[in-house]
Amino acid sequence: MTKHLKALKSAKTFCFEPTPEWATTELLSRLPLEHGDVILDPSSGDNAIAKVVRDFSNELYVFTNDINPTQQTDFHFDMTLRESWKWIERSTGGFDWVIGNPPFTSAPPPGKKIGKPIVHLFLQLGYQYARKGVIFLLRKSFTEPVSYRRTWLQSHSHEQFLELRLERLNFENEDGTSEQIACDWYGWKHGHSEGFVPEYIWRSL
Repeated sequence: MTKHLKALKSAKTFCFEPTPEWATTELLSRLPLEHGDVILDPSSGDNAIAKVVRDFSNELYVFTNDINPTQQTDFHFDMTLRESWKWIERSTGGFDWVIGNPPFTSAPPPGKKIGKPIVHLFLQLGYQYARKGVIFLLRKSFTEPVSYRRTWLQSHSHEQFLELRLERLNFENEDGTSEQIACDWYGWKHGHSEGFVPEYIWRSL
């Protein structure tokens, strides 16, 4: 599987945007997590989400993956590939939830400012292999019915169980820069059919 790793030069190239701790904390208390649940973060970066999950409960098991081989994660696979999900499923015995903050696009090719969209691949493959469901921190624009994701969103709309609308998040990059991005938590759960009510979350000053 190491042949699937992309030898890129910097964390910025890997779209490294650590998830703010408060955003994950707000999420976990609203999830139907059960004793012994296994969680996979497919784009873990510096393990920002996994650290909060482990502090939240010692009854949950967390596995981490990041394509960047310099990050200290359990696996280093390209999760846009089905084979990567299969490999981790076999290695871990399977996972109940996929929770993470996947990259919206791939690394830009030479001469281009932006890469191709890949976040929908994380969602579609993650939902296929997760036993219970998927929760991702996604840009608000993700729900726009563009060609490469509208069919999946429409066909799985009845299984969406969660939408936490957040204030703009401040992502701090390793190079010392930061940027504010409008993101929300979105969740889909197998067998869910009861709809959902969006919840609005912000931090008190």
